[in-house]
Amino acid sequence: MAHILVVDDEASQRDVMRRLLEHDGHDVTLAADGLEGLNLVGAHPFELAFVDLYMPRMDGLETIPKLIRQVPGLKVVAMSGGVFGGKGVDLLRVAEEAGAVRALEKPFGAKELTDLVNELLAR
Repeated sequence: MAHILVVDDEASQRDVMRRLLEHDGHDVTLAADGLEGLNLVGAHPFELAFVDLYMPRMDGLETIPKLIRQVPGLKVVAMSGGVFGGKGVDLLRVAEEAGAVRALEKPFGAKELTDLVNELLAR
């Protein structure tokens, strides 16, 4: 199966995703923010990364293009449950413009996650 990076500042979100992905046979590495994710990506061959958009130190919109530059061909999925500054800016769409192959709105279910991973890895 695949080696997947999950970058999210919420420990509970990281843990749930890890359990679901490992249950499907994937190797999962967790990072609490964009800086940690960027440091890990140089040490591991990831096929897929899930990146939250709202994080301390380095948010997802800054992290996504750096991940893609560091690992060409890495498929990045942006995750978020909110809008920027309450002004209705759809950050998931902005993340796709920054290089994310897909956007996943939180909260999402186990089947939605599994289906998306299977779809992206089949490409």
